[in-house]
Amino acid sequence: MISDIIKHYEAALQRLIDNVPDRVSPGTKISNDSVALEAGRKKGSIKKKRDCFDELIPKIKAAAAEQKKENSAKPNKGAEKLFKDLYHESLARELMLISQIDELDKDLSALSNVTNIATHKEKNRKAAKK
Repeated sequence: MISDIIKHYEAALQRLIDNVPDRVSPGTKISNDSVALEAGRKKGSIKKKRDCFDELIPKIKAAAAEQKKENSAKPNKGAEKLFKDLYHESLARELMLISQIDELDKDLSALSNVTNIATHKEKNRKAAKK
């Protein structure tokens, strides 16, 4: 019976190593608690003082060390590319909006029945001072 439970824990550990867990979110940090939760048990059910986990705990530690090494070895180039693309898209959008504003200003100044409010107020102030 105990060996069946250990097999469930080992299967859960393997799913976490393969990054295809059933119960926890993908990319979860491998630890005793995450293996227990993935196996359908409570957090803290894997304890060092229990003899039945003497072989499982070193496997979990080794998998956690390997996961940490993999995560630190590869820089997050996907996120870098994503943010660079978003930056260039926002620059293009800003340039497009600036050109639209220029076109609208030209159209507005071409209309004779529209006067600039700021210019109109300045003319009134100058006329009132005289």
